[in-house]
Amino acid sequence: MIETTEQAREFIKNLKRSDNWISDGELFEKLQQCESLIKHDTQEELLPYLGVNFCLYYIDISDYKNAWNYAEIAIKYAEKYENTECLLNALSLQHRIHRLLGNLEAAQISISKQIELAHKYNAPNQLAGAYLNQAVIFHKQRLKSNTKEAYLRAIEYVIKSNNLFYIATYHISYAGVLIDFKEEEEALPFLKKGFDIAQENNFSRPLAIAYSNYGLIYQTKGEEEKCINAYKTSIQLFEEIQSSNDAIMAKIMLADAYIAFNHLEKSENILNETIEFSERNDLKYNQIGIYEALSALMEKREHYQDALKYHKKLIEVKEEYLNAESEKRIQNVEQHQRINILKIEKQNAENMANLKHDFLANMSHEIRTPINSILGICYLLQQQSLNTVQFDYINRLKRSGENLLGIVNDVLDISKIESGKMDLVHEPISIYSILQDVHQSLEPKATDKKIAFTVSTHFEKEFTVISDPVRLYQVLLNLASNALKFTIEGFVSIEARITNKKNKFTEITFIVKDSGIGIAQEKINRIFERYEQADASIKNTFGGTGLGLSISKKIVELMHGTIDAKSELNKGTEFIVSIPFETSLQQAPAAFDMSSISIESTNNICIVIADDNTENRLIAREILLNFNPSIKIMEAENGQEVLQMINANTVNIIFMDFDMPIMNGIEAAQAIRANVSNHSIKIIGNTASLITLSIEEIKSLGFDDFIPKPFKPEELIKKIVYL
Repeated sequence: MIETTEQAREFIKNLKRSDNWISDGELFEKLQQCESLIKHDTQEELLPYLGVNFCLYYIDISDYKNAWNYAEIAIKYAEKYENTECLLNALSLQHRIHRLLGNLEAAQISISKQIELAHKYNAPNQLAGAYLNQAVIFHKQRLKSNTKEAYLRAIEYVIKSNNLFYIATYHISYAGVLIDFKEEEEALPFLKKGFDIAQENNFSRPLAIAYSNYGLIYQTKGEEEKCINAYKTSIQLFEEIQSSNDAIMAKIMLADAYIAFNHLEKSENILNETIEFSERNDLKYNQIGIYEALSALMEKREHYQDALKYHKKLIEVKEEYLNAESEKRIQNVEQHQRINILKIEKQNAENMANLKHDFLANMSHEIRTPINSILGICYLLQQQSLNTVQFDYINRLKRSGENLLGIVNDVLDISKIESGKMDLVHEPISIYSILQDVHQSLEPKATDKKIAFTVSTHFEKEFTVISDPVRLYQVLLNLASNALKFTIEGFVSIEARITNKKNKFTEITFIVKDSGIGIAQEKINRIFERYEQADASIKNTFGGTGLGLSISKKIVELMHGTIDAKSELNKGTEFIVSIPFETSLQQAPAAFDMSSISIESTNNICIVIADDNTENRLIAREILLNFNPSIKIMEAENGQEVLQMINANTVNIIFMDFDMPIMNGIEAAQAIRANVSNHSIKIIGNTASLITLSIEEIKSLGFDDFIPKPFKPEELIKKIVYL
């Protein structure tokens, strides 16, 4: 007994088809109690749920007029209260009513609306139901490939929903379609999977459908007893849950089986029972099956006059149900719906791309900001008088911070590559110097692991090419770091040699070799894919994001080069990178040396540090004052404060964050450049956010230079001194 509105709310919002109601009378009584309470308390927002459940009830007892009326109520109030789930359910039920009554064009229009809305709201449950409905229409038109495609899409979405009742139902229904298309072997795995789920969870409706499908298979194989028993079990289950029309359809299938096994009288009795129900309710789809069976039955009895009579009725109903013009209009509606879905999916993809970009930008800012503090404080502590143990602790902390930064940078690099925003710089570089930098970065790790780590070049130290030093260093560091990670004992080596010269281009091949764990031959082609590692246990044992090799491959390809790998399990791996470089006549700039900087050049200069994060300002202040205590530091939390400071003071340099409240760094830079008297002020931009602008684009916004966070202290000092 449902006595309160809250009880009514709970009942109608949680009523499921899998509840296996034995008594339709009891269900109807409870729905009436809910309706009375909802109307009495004017709880209109519950009417969509009530309408859907009443509609389902009336469909099950084949009262399609009342079913339609309640579907209309559900749609009206679902739209009013923006209840997408009920709206989609009601459209699905209207499709079903149209289909059962033979109005296929109207059914297709209903399902098109459902599919478009379900895609718009990205609702797996509703998409599953929508594509199932579409599959049923295609099946009735005997459009085999369309039917299979729609069913598989329905199954794909229903699996995402994790609803066992519908997962069982969809697998069983698809099996029935495959059986109908004479593809029994392909059907069996789907049928078994659905049957097992339904049996394990005592789902009556899908079990009833499954037994009908098994009846078809046994009928094809000529296994009479199994076939008849399967159909009878199906009919019994449908009648137990009082699903009248489904029981009728199962009886038509049983009648077909009786004809096949020459039990003609039994078949005729069943068909006479079903035809009365189907003609009374104008169920044309049922009538097609019944007239077809009766025609075959009379032909077997050699009553050719009666066989012809039923065959004519069959043709008449078929023409009314599936005439060529109707089918053409249905296909036009379906094609229009596909175009609309493509538009919706494109919009969804664009929305997802924007969400992904926003997420990465936020993640970049929120993670890199504290890393900036960690690395900055490590640098400041290293300038103090520390004992050996303290110095070791600081180094370890710094390495951990750099490792964390590397992970964040990997994720951001993938995003840049995917959006086509990874630009390479072109400047004279020394290959020898870059290899030495890689060796210097990784030698402590090799020493800790007691692994021999060597670097060798087969050309002059002064040999210079045009390339991007940061990205080339990233590739070589990544490959060598990987080699060290997967080598327990033995060696890691990097070798660079000139392998080809043509006109102004020189091809250099880098070979990174190790004696590590190796990679199985069948898995070696997957290692350059994102998030892939040769073995699932590798992540647990050695760690890593699974992005490094993918990023390295993309960078090498941007440089018009190639990357390949050779490996043998437990013997080691060899990565071969070949890149064509433009030979440079200029010498590469000398490596930056902090000890060569003249502190005097920064005496008494005034620098504004603009950042809304107090910790970031403190770190930058301490780095600059540690370098030269005479530097005058001013601090601002937003762009407006920067403008006030330069109006009241002589400022030489502004070190300004892009992301600040009230007025951000970019707006402030443009306001500063708008005043001719401020042109001598140098502005260095910085940000911890995801940045896809090139250095040229940043300069066009009013900045003289840029430095991403977290920045190396020596890099900040270099920018300040040489700006």
